[in-house]
Amino acid sequence: MKHPNATISIILALTILFAATLSFNIGQTEEKTTLFDQYYTIEPKSLRDSLKNGDTNAFTSATEEPELLPVGQQIPVDWLQADYFYIANALYDSILRKSLQGWQLQGMDFQLGCEQLHNGCQNGRFEFFKVLKEKEQESWMSRFIDIDPRSDFVHAIEERYYPKLADLKIIDMTKLKISAEYVLQIAESNGGKEKRQSVGNACDISLVLYPNSASYRG
Repeated sequence: MKHPNATISIILALTILFAATLSFNIGQTEEKTTLFDQYYTIEPKSLRDSLKNGDTNAFTSATEEPELLPVGQQIPVDWLQADYFYIANALYDSILRKSLQGWQLQGMDFQLGCEQLHNGCQNGRFEFFKVLKEKEQESWMSRFIDIDPRSDFVHAIEERYYPKLADLKIIDMTKLKISAEYVLQIAESNGGKEKRQSVGNACDISLVLYPNSASYRG
């Protein structure tokens, strides 16, 4: 049987440790450093085939942000969620020579206009992260990829945050059983169709999954 004084000592030690940790983080902010920021132009119609054929010219470096094409000039693509993931990995593997293996997915979102529902998502964005041990504290790195066939470009950003203060949550793709295109089908069958038609398809659709968001509910 533990002596009461021993129990009190353990509790007191844990309290002091927690307080010390808390005071260490109070007033600290994460310092962000941009390591890489590059736009690439693409040919959406042939991009998937070009990548499958090993064409390293499928991504062409752009010196500035490409202009967003007017809606009337945008050519819809019939891409699935898996296609966007494939393009993101191909960019890092074949062009940047930096694999996404070992990186955790912390967020993704997809966009489309209501009139493009039969085509599927017309924009896909992903954010990956990796925690690193640096100096006396942890840091973390972020890789953000914006794939936008509406305006024929891909945007890749790599940033470092030090020290790591946030409790970063991950998206476990092995447990994610519903794809973006299936989400659209579910929404369409549960009132989405009526909502679209009520405004003559003059609307946009966003599918967002960010576990680190304050509004995330699981």
